[in-house]
Amino acid sequence: MSTEEQLSEIKGVESLKQFYETNKQNINIAAIAAILLLAGVWYYYKQYKPSLEIEASDSLFMAERYYGEDSLNLALNGDGINLGMIDIADEYGSTKVGERATYFAGRILLEQGKYNESLEYLEDASFDDEFLAAQIIALQGDCYSELGEYEKAGDYYMKAANKRSNELTTPRALAKAGEAYEEAGEFDDALDAYLELQEDFSTFTEETNIEAKIARVKAKQSAK
Repeated sequence: MSTEEQLSEIKGVESLKQFYETNKQNINIAAIAAILLLAGVWYYYKQYKPSLEIEASDSLFMAERYYGEDSLNLALNGDGINLGMIDIADEYGSTKVGERATYFAGRILLEQGKYNESLEYLEDASFDDEFLAAQIIALQGDCYSELGEYEKAGDYYMKAANKRSNELTTPRALAKAGEAYEEAGEFDDALDAYLELQEDFSTFTEETNIEAKIARVKAKQSAK
């Protein structure tokens, strides 16, 4: 290293020292804040959130048991000792157990005919699993269908059908989409749903008489 380079390096170090001395208080505060932030993140994910998951799981056990026994009010609202799905969803919504409770709350409210309340929970429910995600979207479609918003219901059913293609949920969502669009008078969209169902899911279409539905929609299109 040349003498000129050494002098330049020394000047750089001196400049850094001078900068630190001038801004010492702000730098130290920023460093402490960063350490506290990292410590907080570590505590949340390694200590606090796991303990919440355990606590929420204990609460969910009885609620799911009541749901399995078809005791919907107890499952939804609790029994006075154990929390119901609504309270679990509200208190532990940030946990995976809380997300599951949110889904069940929406599903139970749908079964009870409380469609607007059901939508509030179903819209908050979120799963990484594409199968469950598609099911939640289809349930929202059920709510809109029951509310008489058939075109919107059809859109949700199609969204559910396209979320994850499989032999179980997709054909049922397509069939519901076709029926909802028919009710809405959107015959082009209804035909598209039925034709996709006929083309891609032949086993399911045998059970639903899809050819008759296609013929019916085409007749409605002609008469429109």
